[in-house]
Amino acid sequence: MSKAAEARIDIQKVRGYCALCTAHCATVATVKNGRVTRLDPDYEHPNGGVICIKGKAAPELIYHPDRLNYPLKRTRPKGDLDPGWQRVSWDEALDDITKRLKDIRERYGAKALALGKGTRSGTSVDDVERWLGRLLYLFGSPNWVSTTHVCNWHKDTGFSYTFGANIPTPDLAHSKTFLLWGHNPSSTSLILAHDIVEARKRGMKTVVVDPRRVGIGAQADMLLQPRPGTDGALALALAHCLLEEGWYDAAFARQWTNGTFLLNCGTGKALTEADLTADGSANRFVVWDERENRPALYDCATGLYDADGVQPALFGARALRGKDGKEISCAPVFERLGEIAAAFAPEKSEKITWVPADKVWQTALMLVHNRPVSMHMWNGLGQHTNATQTSRAIASLYALLGDFDRQGGNVIFPKVAVNDVGGKEFLPKETAALRIGREKKPLGPPAKPGNCAAYDIFTAILEERPYPIKAFLSFGANPVMSNADARRGRQALSALEFSVAVDLFMTPTAELCDYVLPAASFLEMSNITTAFEHRPLGKTHLQYRPVVVEPLYERRSDTWIIFELAKRMGFTEQFFNGDVEAGYAYELQPTGVSLDQLKHAEGGISLPAQPTYEKHARKSKEGAPRGFATPSKKVELYCQTFAAHGYPALPEYVEPALSPLSRPDIAADFPLVLTNAKFTTYVHSQQRALPSLRKASPEPTADIHPDSAATYGIANKEWMIVESPRGAIKVKAHVTKNILPGVVCCQHGWWQACKELELPGYNPYDGDGANPATLIGADLTDPISGSLPHRSYLCRVRPAKSASIRIDGGGLTDFVSS
Repeated sequence: MSKAAEARIDIQKVRGYCALCTAHCATVATVKNGRVTRLDPDYEHPNGGVICIKGKAAPELIYHPDRLNYPLKRTRPKGDLDPGWQRVSWDEALDDITKRLKDIRERYGAKALALGKGTRSGTSVDDVERWLGRLLYLFGSPNWVSTTHVCNWHKDTGFSYTFGANIPTPDLAHSKTFLLWGHNPSSTSLILAHDIVEARKRGMKTVVVDPRRVGIGAQADMLLQPRPGTDGALALALAHCLLEEGWYDAAFARQWTNGTFLLNCGTGKALTEADLTADGSANRFVVWDERENRPALYDCATGLYDADGVQPALFGARALRGKDGKEISCAPVFERLGEIAAAFAPEKSEKITWVPADKVWQTALMLVHNRPVSMHMWNGLGQHTNATQTSRAIASLYALLGDFDRQGGNVIFPKVAVNDVGGKEFLPKETAALRIGREKKPLGPPAKPGNCAAYDIFTAILEERPYPIKAFLSFGANPVMSNADARRGRQALSALEFSVAVDLFMTPTAELCDYVLPAASFLEMSNITTAFEHRPLGKTHLQYRPVVVEPLYERRSDTWIIFELAKRMGFTEQFFNGDVEAGYAYELQPTGVSLDQLKHAEGGISLPAQPTYEKHARKSKEGAPRGFATPSKKVELYCQTFAAHGYPALPEYVEPALSPLSRPDIAADFPLVLTNAKFTTYVHSQQRALPSLRKASPEPTADIHPDSAATYGIANKEWMIVESPRGAIKVKAHVTKNILPGVVCCQHGWWQACKELELPGYNPYDGDGANPATLIGADLTDPISGSLPHRSYLCRVRPAKSASIRIDGGGLTDFVSS
């Protein structure tokens, strides 16, 4: 290249962060002559140093020929094969959308609108989730649709029912052991994987629980491979080891858990002062004081006992006199937990979990002799019909170790205080109580944090239960691909009176809408973040992410679309007079950092903050400990909230609803366990059109063990049919010893073609497709969270060449030999 040509090349470097998933890896974008050519890790950022292949491929999103570039309006009925998409102006689209939403609100009420959003864990919706909530609640609807019931709810809200907080950040820099359960960060959160590897270099041990030997698990000091859906039994088996051998932290258990509360052995309920005296309080719980050898009372309101120096017992049966004069047999919660766990002692539970007893004992020994222990879990545990109690069992196991909020454990690190713009103050409590699904799941996602499951919305559309949903706004969501029973999803979305999709591509969900609006990618829009959640130092780091290149064609950022809709709906004042940057400035006010300062600080600004530990032990002015944010101010081995709603208050194990043990009649015809997992190349149902990624993973596959493959005539890299009692899909076999025998592990998200490589797309609905969401329904759910058995179902396999498939109305699949 000549010097003159080199001089004409304009190269810019733009610091930002990737928004493709929740990791938010810090990045440096290279722009040559106005075109983004690459995305690299930012090594000078507290959340930097790594980037996955998906992030590296992000520039391809900007220039992909199949991107949505203009607002489109449907001109033909939804049943037609040709939607008759017509290009319209932004003003025409937004004006008509506003008019039709207002009309539906007038005729059916605000709650007839549901708003679906992509997951924060795996889409760029995290950039705008706060503004979406503000818009929805100002409109007056409580129906915010997400996938949290099969994603993060169990590690966050589910965990909080034990500890009063979502699972905190593992303090890997000081951990001696890290317990990784149901999560493969090598594929989905490279920052965590990187930090685990660095901690291992200094001697930290790793215990991984995963049916597959992959990622961090492949190099773990101890790998436990349970049958999918039996993690709760495994957690109780480990708890038994600690309790049986006295390996638990007795001081923590005695002082900071409600394991000391006495249980009425007849009712299984915690004993209160109201059970003993006519004028007693139901909020004062009975313990046995070993020092004075008498009952004592613990007041949940104050966090104090009724006398000084109480030494509450963890074990020992007692007999107390009730207010009716009858004797009450009772024992501490802790003792009852031990009895529950003993039923799943490793020698007993290995028949359930398929994990050898000696490995369970070795794991328990490793955990207890290499403290402090930190841990992390995710949706490998959250896609089962027993997911909530599994979360409770693992949380209780962690409580036995006593390392919560200790240095080297899971620590609640400091964060920067900011103004919340999510808009919850605009939604009356009585309206929030009407959120769809809350009537069936009063402790689940509809109540806390406040999200609906798509399958409940589908019922509201098709059957008008508990009331009709007539309109649906979708921002980065693809419920057809991300929820069970894709055919019912298609039926529901087709039956809507009005729907709008905002997305990068014409997804299967967008195809069913009345308007499709072209969203900008994260490299084409600005945003601020006030915390990077995955590392301690990132939690106090603020950053303005500038536009790397202006949006092409007529694409617009989700933020712009939301603000424009808000103005048209009459919410201009509540949306900072339509000024996005005024909204950013308001968010930042408590930090003392202005938006202008942040804009001029490339890479962001870190605010000073020192971590503190064991914050539950801090004393108030009255001398009472701060405790935990639970009803009892203690770690709740016995969950009062569950007890009050009729759910088992102590962690229990219930077999998955469709498993070899729970349904041997079905397992006789469908003998394999069906599960699924994310993999490195793609995020959920996205990016399969990008050539650099599709080259790496060109076709849908499913893992199967060589022994299972041999039994059913399956050859490696050959197409096979995976069939459940509800349907079938066709995928290529990946025969590998890295998965348990008897288990088939699919991939979700396959629909999109890659035209450049001449690789096909896949029908989301029929048996020639590869969508595992067609293999399960929404009839079997977790009773508390509403989670679905995406990762523990039953199936069978056969070579594709030996069968043809007919899907009949979304019910059972008929197979006919070819």
